[in-house]
Amino acid sequence: MLFAALPAVLPVVLAPTLIAAAAPVSDFARKEGFAVQQIITADAAQLLRDWQAPDRATQSPTIERIGREQVVDSFIVFTGCKGDAIHRCNVTVDFTLIGPAGQIFAEHSNAVVAVGKAPPGGGALQLSEESLGIFIEPDDPAGDYVVRAVVTDHVAGIILSTERKLTVVEAP
Repeated sequence: MLFAALPAVLPVVLAPTLIAAAAPVSDFARKEGFAVQQIITADAAQLLRDWQAPDRATQSPTIERIGREQVVDSFIVFTGCKGDAIHRCNVTVDFTLIGPAGQIFAEHSNAVVAVGKAPPGGGALQLSEESLGIFIEPDDPAGDYVVRAVVTDHVAGIILSTERKLTVVEAP
């Protein structure tokens, strides 16, 4: 299992370690005015293009199932980050990829959601600057993986957690 954060693609291979199963968490979380949702796409370039269009919410497909040797990306959609004294957000995400048997396949800390940018106005949704890229190796086990994202608004002191299930299927 390889992963990388966009835009810089720096694959990292980690030996799996086991973690205890946690209670399920939604792909959406909110506290006060800060809200996040995790989405997974098989076409990050298309998602980035769609995001610039007015009807982007209906045009960007997300996925839940992937095959081997396929690349997918997990992004954070957010709104309501708090600005600092000069009206700039500081939001990061820590990603963890958990395999079917509870093993950690990858961890990526401090990926940029929004750092040094003004908060989105009027409740507008924004897409994270970086994503977690996942590549399924031919010998990685099939089954249900969990992409966990812990998103921190460092200015507001708010931490939100999301999870998305990603099912790796055997080739037909």
